[in-house]
Amino acid sequence: MTKIFLDTEFTGLHQNTTLISIALVAETGEEFYAELDDYDENQVDDWVRDNVISKLEMIGKDDYFSTIGKTIKIRAHRIKVAFTLRSFFSEFEGVEIWADVLAYDWVLFCELFGGAMNLPDNIFYAPFDLATLLRLKGHIEPVSKYEKDVSRFEFVGVDKGKQHHALEDARVELKCYKKIYPL
Repeated sequence: MTKIFLDTEFTGLHQNTTLISIALVAETGEEFYAELDDYDENQVDDWVRDNVISKLEMIGKDDYFSTIGKTIKIRAHRIKVAFTLRSFFSEFEGVEIWADVLAYDWVLFCELFGGAMNLPDNIFYAPFDLATLLRLKGHIEPVSKYEKDVSRFEFVGVDKGKQHHALEDARVELKCYKKIYPL
């Protein structure tokens, strides 16, 4: 099974949030990054605008698609993103998905395919949580809301200025995993 690290950015921490961007980084080097052009702009608050929207790469590039090396980048409607993502996954025999604090990421990821029952057959049905792994390895201790948490970017020595860009976050997730369990 190939480990693929997932990150999403979305319009807010609430039930009806909409996907802004999604990234997946495989332990074997393949990357997928998409910006959706159909997220609900009415849900975007100042924090999301300043920390997520400001870091998008392809605003204004409708139906954009590029492949550079092992990295696919696309900006499109969710249906086209899902189609391209399904093609990305077809290159792997078996996939296990990892994400950091994956509660929203997993739901939004599954929603792209029309729900968890419609995931590509090569994706293992249960995702794995990097935050739980960090907790089990003693890097996180739940004392209060954020106390005793660890910045994933600082943990692997990456500039925090790139945080909340889905592709950069997914890359950092892979680096965190490799620091704990060298692949």
